[in-house]
Amino acid sequence: MAQKDGKTSPPARFPALVLADPAVPYPEMTGAEPCRQTDSEEWFPDHGHNVTAVEMCLSCPVKAACLAWALANPSLASDGIWGGLTRAQRVALRRSEIGQAA
Repeated sequence: MAQKDGKTSPPARFPALVLADPAVPYPEMTGAEPCRQTDSEEWFPDHGHNVTAVEMCLSCPVKAACLAWALANPSLASDGIWGGLTRAQRVALRRSEIGQAA
């Protein structure tokens, strides 16, 4: 579909993909967080989840902010451990919050 300036735009039936919720900022990191001190494979395992990674999140100073960001940006935090929760746990939490809001 052409616009007046000659540029094309996607058909209206394809809504714009929102990549991030700007109202929820990415947590400010100091570099001392457990996820910054260990191998990224621990946080993004091929199958299931790494219990050690989840446990390391418990003492992280940005755990709450990390989880809030992951819940607000599911397309950017679709895999791995974020805020101490696995993908399945975050999906369940989002569904629960949607159900409570309705």
